Amino acid sequence: MKSILKSRLFNFTVFFSLALILLYYAFRSVNFTHIAEGFREANYLWISLSLLLALTAHILRAIRWGYLMEPLGEKPSLGNLFAAVMFGYLANLALPRFGEVAKCGSVSRVSKIRFDSLVGTVVVERAADLAMLLISTVIIVLIKIETFGHYIYSKILQPIGQKAIHIEGYKVVIILVISIAFLLLIWFVVKSNFFGEKLNGKIKKALKGVLDGLKSIYKTPKVIPFILLSLLIWVSYWLMTWALLRATPVTMNLTAWDALFIMVIGSYGMVVPVQGGFGAYHIITASALGLFGITYEKGLIFAVISHESQTLLVIVAGIISLVYLYLSQRKHQAGIIINEASLKSS
Repeated sequence: MKSILKSRLFNFTVFFSLALILLYYAFRSVNFTHIAEGFREANYLWISLSLLLALTAHILRAIRWGYLMEPLGEKPSLGNLFAAVMFGYLANLALPRFGEVAKCGSVSRVSKIRFDSLVGTVVVERAADLAMLLISTVIIVLIKIETFGHYIYSKILQPIGQKAIHIEGYKVVIILVISIAFLLLIWFVVKSNFFGEKLNGKIKKALKGVLDGLKSIYKTPKVIPFILLSLLIWVSYWLMTWALLRATPVTMNLTAWDALFIMVIGSYGMVVPVQGGFGAYHIITASALGLFGITYEKGLIFAVISHESQTLLVIVAGIISLVYLYLSQRKHQAGIIINEASLKSS
């Protein structure tokens, strides 16, 4: 237990330090008086609309996740699913990617679905979101390839490609060998009793649970609604970004297609493994707004309003969701005790 806590504390320290470095880099030459002035000039009606659109996206995400759980034998209530989604976002503010673990653990405690099966459904969700991000990227590149396309290529794709090209051949071989060895180890564990029958059985059960979760995408009878919900989630993100652009005087004249570009760029910023995208989102978004003749400092005003309004929503909704999940868990456990008592008495 102590080793787990030390590991999580170490991870938190590393990612938090990285977030602080990025925040320092983002704000190192910024006049905070101008930032404060930007907050005073912001239109909070548009910000409120963006928060409603964000909540809509989170609700749609909870519904979509529920579709993947139907083949697993049980579908938790929308309230529990939504609370788990929001609690997951809250957990991401503490440790990057920990939110996926937190939301799976939350649902497993208020339902009969195994944690490892839920992990498989989350992998499917992430694959769907990645597909939507790539589709959005292609759309925005095709719309204005001379501006948006050049920016995405030079600032995102080209640096990644250059890093990939400069990977030495022996490193590629090492990665392939490790990957093959890992797959062989899994196969060996599944086919033998190397770790003993009890532990080996638990490992097999966990692997089976993850595979069951991965299979949920083609087992569910609602594949079309799943795809439609994925589209609606990202349309909500698009409209949310457009509303945020309307909220600040310096960006209010940008078009809906410009909003799609900013949404795509901001999404890549959120992929950086730091708590809640702090620093990374601000840098990449403020820099991208330079394409429209907006200075970095003014672009940073938009980035701060956009990121911090959504972060505040996550904190408030996440805390409420944590309380809701705690009460749901107690109710679920009480129901199990009552059922066990009735079975014994009968």
